[in-house]
Amino acid sequence: MSDENVLPQTNSMELTFGFELEFGVKSVPDQFLDPEPNDPLHVHGITRPERYPKDQFLPYLESPDVVEENTALWEKTLENFNAQLDALQIGMAKLLTENGLPAVAQADEEESKDPSIKDLKYWVISNDATINHGSSYNTNSHTYFWWPIEIQSPAYIYNEENKQKVRKVLQCIDSVYRTNCDLSADIHVHIGNGQKGFDARTLRKFMAFVYTFENQIATIHPPHYMTQRAFSKPVRTHSLLAQAIRDHRDEIIETGGEEDLRKFDEDAIIDGILEIDTVENIVSILSSPKIEEDRLFNRLTYSICNLKTDAEKVKKTIEFRQHKSTFDDEEVYHWITVCRSLVQFASTVDEEVLRKFCKEHFHKTVDEFSVVEVFMALGCPAQAYYYGIRVFAGKEERAEEERKLRKEIEDENRKEE
Repeated sequence: MSDENVLPQTNSMELTFGFELEFGVKSVPDQFLDPEPNDPLHVHGITRPERYPKDQFLPYLESPDVVEENTALWEKTLENFNAQLDALQIGMAKLLTENGLPAVAQADEEESKDPSIKDLKYWVISNDATINHGSSYNTNSHTYFWWPIEIQSPAYIYNEENKQKVRKVLQCIDSVYRTNCDLSADIHVHIGNGQKGFDARTLRKFMAFVYTFENQIATIHPPHYMTQRAFSKPVRTHSLLAQAIRDHRDEIIETGGEEDLRKFDEDAIIDGILEIDTVENIVSILSSPKIEEDRLFNRLTYSICNLKTDAEKVKKTIEFRQHKSTFDDEEVYHWITVCRSLVQFASTVDEEVLRKFCKEHFHKTVDEFSVVEVFMALGCPAQAYYYGIRVFAGKEERAEEERKLRKEIEDENRKEE
């Protein structure tokens, strides 16, 4: 988009951001040797509670398969697990605090009776039950125990200094702990307007843009995130709008031609989104149809359910949920920049210019209109360059990964039939 098509901001929107990272931390029970003794990062003692006797082994955490039928043993194992998990969280919070990044462990955090965004001033170290790294239980070879950890940033004003703080946190943790990132763990970025939320005009422009270019933006993420295996499903396939569009498209395919289908998509999707007049309706139409049944498990890649009037008092944010877990601080830096730029762009772009732009490119493939061009339209040349190189270099590998993934999913679907 040319500069004359981007209107100046009409309100003083000072965007804020929050960062969440899920990952595993590896430890080894006191009773066993380090499987990688040449690795300088510690795995013994990182889950030892402060008052636990230093001359005694920590209780060995048995496999769930062993203890699940013994209630007393299960309760004791759970007690020991929680004590060690708390100790790990406290130790990690202490590490960050000592490095100038105030942090608290979830075990020590006190909930405010009247929460405000000002309360979100510490990094919080907690755990996440959705992480499925599992434990390395093997009767013949005891190796790692993997702890499911989530870190959450304060509510930061979006600026360079605060983005660098996120990078420093990642560097601190990854230089002390043996971490593990896989596709059961993700990164979530929240973009907010302080505690005020967003008006319908900004929100519908944002959703029109990401709906149009979801496939292009997805090329910088693992293909897993655009399939039924993803914890958070794509807006373009799993929102209430997408479901309604599919039903009507089937009717048009039976009676009309390709041009009828293209015009329907442009009118029903782009015009449809840009004509929704309330935040409540935007959230309902562009979230999962099942969002009210369970908000934890039914949020989409671009999650806007926190913006509903009764949903959140503090975190009234747009949440980006499709980035893999990683300690690559440069990659995280660029992704936070992209998330903020998408929202900033939506708050400034002229609605009619956006309507025309989205309709023009809605049916283009990721080769015909690439993520590089999307990021240039956002005014993000540094991110266009950074991701453009990565996408080009990994094109063949990604194509092979997509083929393998499609086959696995097809096989799974056949078994279910």
